[in-house]
Amino acid sequence: MATSRPSARTREPSPGPLVISAVGMVSPVGVNSAQSFTSVRANIPRKQERPDIYQCMPEDPELDESEPLVASLISHLDCRWRAEGSPTEWLALLAARAFADLWNKAKLTTGDEGETGLFLSLPGRRPGWGPEQGEPFTQWLHDLAAHEPFTHRQFSWIGSGGALGLCAEACRLVREGRLKRAIVGGVDSYLFPKWLEPLDRAYRINSTRNHDGFCPGETAAFFLLEPAAEAGRRSLQPWAELGATATASCAPAPAGHDAGAALADVLSRVIPADVPQPPLVVCDLNGEMGRAREWGYALSRLGNALRSPLALEHPAAVLGDVGAASGAALVVLAAHYLHTKHRDRTSSVLWTASDGGERHAVLLARPQAPSNSPLGP
Repeated sequence: MATSRPSARTREPSPGPLVISAVGMVSPVGVNSAQSFTSVRANIPRKQERPDIYQCMPEDPELDESEPLVASLISHLDCRWRAEGSPTEWLALLAARAFADLWNKAKLTTGDEGETGLFLSLPGRRPGWGPEQGEPFTQWLHDLAAHEPFTHRQFSWIGSGGALGLCAEACRLVREGRLKRAIVGGVDSYLFPKWLEPLDRAYRINSTRNHDGFCPGETAAFFLLEPAAEAGRRSLQPWAELGATATASCAPAPAGHDAGAALADVLSRVIPADVPQPPLVVCDLNGEMGRAREWGYALSRLGNALRSPLALEHPAAVLGDVGAASGAALVVLAAHYLHTKHRDRTSSVLWTASDGGERHAVLLARPQAPSNSPLGP
């Protein structure tokens, strides 16, 4: 995890709840967060055969032909960096577009970067990519987003749960007054041949050879965390209030090897008690049987803690598996869900199961929106 220090100057500790006051996203199904959510809610995927990106291995190389990769990919941007095999620049472009979507909605101005921390989930080590790319990525992001560097910058390299894992640290620094606000996000794209081949060999990609696999995707998503009073000063109606966070880990083995113990543990620590309806569950189920099996085991372990009627959303059905962007995307989409399709639910529990064994869960609560708010009744 890469970190730059906050400034020595501290403010008064932040009282009251921390809220999500703005969100931003770019995805294969949307140029911004609102359009992405509309497509996800309507179950409108844009998965395409892309032989120009990768050909999946046949079951029997002597008898069968390779077949085109089916992927969920962004086509509304200039994709030359992806086509040229330049992940640092491509990921920075995706992050810059999602960041711009958030910044425009957050009513922040030039100079606010100095009081803002940036917490970002990036892909773990892959061929030609790793933590050593942190600085080049940051330079590209600042240039493409046209923003000065942030006072505090922290990266996570663990995969799908990175953004959820960063929430606790971001909240701590804001509550201690070391930061005024925190922007938390994630970005990823699997769509580079040198990143797809190891997944294909490991029977991870969905194809005729492997029906128990995921559809690779790409996305960037961000959300702004700050005290409710700060959001109110800029006349922002919060999307959600951040509640409990929890983290656990198990061995980096095929999902489900611990019979859902770690996942059940983190969920048990964030599921709210005494709410009229059980929370909406939003998660990174991606089509792989192991992850679905782990969820089933965890649900059984939880017993009445997560009672019926259960509402479950797994955006990978539309977006594909978006790797390190998953946690941030779940937060953005869950915030939308609580004000629309699942308005009967007052809270949402989010969970992720990273390939490295990290299990994360976060609780979001829906605030009461005023009657004249676009998020209200």
